[in-house]
Amino acid sequence: MKRIFLIIGAILLAYSSAMAQDDKPQDAKPQQEQRQAPKRLTPQERATMQADRLKEELELTEDQYKKVYKAILNREKETENLMPAGRPGGMRPGGMRPGGGGGMRGGGGPGVAKVNTGMNSYQEKIKSFRERCDKKIKKALTEEQYAKYEEYEAKRLREQQERMQRMKNNRQGGQRPGGQRPQGPPPQDF
Repeated sequence: MKRIFLIIGAILLAYSSAMAQDDKPQDAKPQQEQRQAPKRLTPQERATMQADRLKEELELTEDQYKKVYKAILNREKETENLMPAGRPGGMRPGGMRPGGGGGMRGGGGPGVAKVNTGMNSYQEKIKSFRERCDKKIKKALTEEQYAKYEEYEAKRLREQQERMQRMKNNRQGGQRPGGQRPQGPPPQDF
């Protein structure tokens, strides 16, 4: 008789804990699913942010600010127009990876490198947009301001490359720089 009560008690306990978990609202999703992708900014918003940063960094006059904003806005609009319709903001033309393959790296086999002319032309266009923008910005700035601008852009580019490298390392499972494994015996858990 005791066994029957114990079994019934265990079943009721399991049932009540299962029901308590089901009482969560149906729209409650795991924390990872609740994260939303960052809002994609318009060319005007991106240009305003960049021009505001430069205004502060380079101490621009109002006239200089307007010229710099206009140059950046044109670059941002041109860049936006390069993105094929229907693609999310972060996807590269030609596939997910800069080889265009999407899955496997390389191309046809051993020693055969896959050349993605679509990605190369995209990068060339972006580079030409940036160069045109820099020429317009240079016209708007004094020599001292332009020297500061070049330093600022070089620093920003280095930081961006470092962020990209960290993201790449995180995707690869946290490998050490250069793909090196730590030397010495493995750590002991006691």
